[in-house]
Amino acid sequence: MMFRFFLVIVLVFSFVSCSEKPRYTKDLLQKGMKAYQSNNYKKAKDYLKQAIYESKGATPEDIMKAKFALADTYFKLKMYVDAIVEFEEFISLYPTSPRVPEALYKLAVSYLKISPSPDRDLTYVKKAEEKAEEIINNYPFSKFVDYAKKIIEKAKRKEAKHYILIAKLYENLGKPYSAAVYYNYVYDEFTDYIDKPYIEYKLAENLLNIPKQYEKEIKLYKKKIAILEKKIETEKDIDKKNILLNRKKLLIEHLETLENRIKDGKNRAIAILKNAYNMYPESEYRDDIKSLLDRYEKTGSFSKKNEK
Repeated sequence: MMFRFFLVIVLVFSFVSCSEKPRYTKDLLQKGMKAYQSNNYKKAKDYLKQAIYESKGATPEDIMKAKFALADTYFKLKMYVDAIVEFEEFISLYPTSPRVPEALYKLAVSYLKISPSPDRDLTYVKKAEEKAEEIINNYPFSKFVDYAKKIIEKAKRKEAKHYILIAKLYENLGKPYSAAVYYNYVYDEFTDYIDKPYIEYKLAENLLNIPKQYEKEIKLYKKKIAILEKKIETEKDIDKKNILLNRKKLLIEHLETLENRIKDGKNRAIAILKNAYNMYPESEYRDDIKSLLDRYEKTGSFSKKNEK
């Protein structure tokens, strides 16, 4: 009786062990690659994941093929976050693979795809640019170089829009000097990716508007200096008088900084407007540039009141 019982146990275990044969990568990889090449990416994804993570007997070459195909499958399915993870890992594991330039290109595309609108963070845009530049620098004869250049152009345009939006924000906040700083940055750093006449017009407009930002501050400093001068005049204690003199000196230095910003801003704005008017005869902003230039030259100052 006991012998029969043990015999049954042995047969059950034998049956289970036979039914749980290891799944070999070759079969799964073939199914995955067949689905991948047939554009059946949902099936390909499942088979390829199994080929990489669940099967037995995989060779390094099998795994390399499967990992690239899986990354590309995610890319084709527009699952860009997953594609990024897989392509980054592929490049890390197989840096000498001939498919690295393609992986870098698709990484760059994926980073651009998941990047938010230009008014938000630029981290992913810069990542896309970084991957594209890596293709150009490390694989100059790759067919993906031209694609990489287009990625860089898209990234640069998005970056330029980001900083233009910041400039406009400062304009709306009544801070033309800060706006001018950003318009100037856009012009210097993204000159090939912007509408130059528009940026030059906006830069000049904000430079001419600098007095509006500092008008109250300048009056306040002048008032403080006048009060200090009276105190200095009546102060008998030498030490206290020196403290007052130092305060006055600091206020005068700051006042001069603001006044120089205004003066330099006006001079630069006029130079920009004259150059832009001559350089861009076909620009849609030419009339605006001429109007701004005329208004300033007639009045000696820039004011919206003079538009009437």
